[in-house]
Amino acid sequence: MSYFKYIDNGSGPTKLFIGGVHGNEGYTSMKFLERINEDDLSSGQFYFYNFDKTPYISTIKKEYYETELGQKILGLIEYFEPDFYTELHCFNLKNYGKLTSMERYERTGIPPLIELGNHVLVSSVSPLIRMTYFSTETVCKTLEFPCLEKLTPEIVEEYGFNKDLAIKTYEDLLKLILKSPSREHFERQMLIDYADQVDLAVKYAKKVFGEDFPPY
Repeated sequence: MSYFKYIDNGSGPTKLFIGGVHGNEGYTSMKFLERINEDDLSSGQFYFYNFDKTPYISTIKKEYYETELGQKILGLIEYFEPDFYTELHCFNLKNYGKLTSMERYERTGIPPLIELGNHVLVSSVSPLIRMTYFSTETVCKTLEFPCLEKLTPEIVEEYGFNKDLAIKTYEDLLKLILKSPSREHFERQMLIDYADQVDLAVKYAKKVFGEDFPPY
């Protein structure tokens, strides 16, 4: 699953994509990274990383960024100074309710993930790095897909999970990030395609970062 790809697509924004952030997430994120082709891209510089399996430590805990991989990811962010930063995660579908409930905020101080549709979730990146490693102008997104290796027939049936629809939902937002030539374009298109999700993202950003901080 260890993977790196660089695409020089001319003058434009720098975009950094990270999969395999913790646990065995790289198994799922690799399935999406390998489907990306140059027709999906805006102009700019593209860096794609996918990491091997590591012990699972949540990125909302300071301990994560003290690990070898956490330090490596912070090093990549500091080195490339991306205009768009995207983490490709996955989650156990059994935890869908916990991840999307406001109890998450009450318990951890971190807002719940936002449902994009078809069991795909989205959020900003960890507050531990959002304000310290990026400018307010950086587009920072976390995309969450149900972990493929945990999708047993029983879980699929229990949650009414449609894999094909979920893939389309996930890739639609991923391709918007890939194709957007600027933050302004990304923001306009988000308001058109995902107005309800943007409203929630604004609400959650105010809770964590303050009144004037952008939701991505």
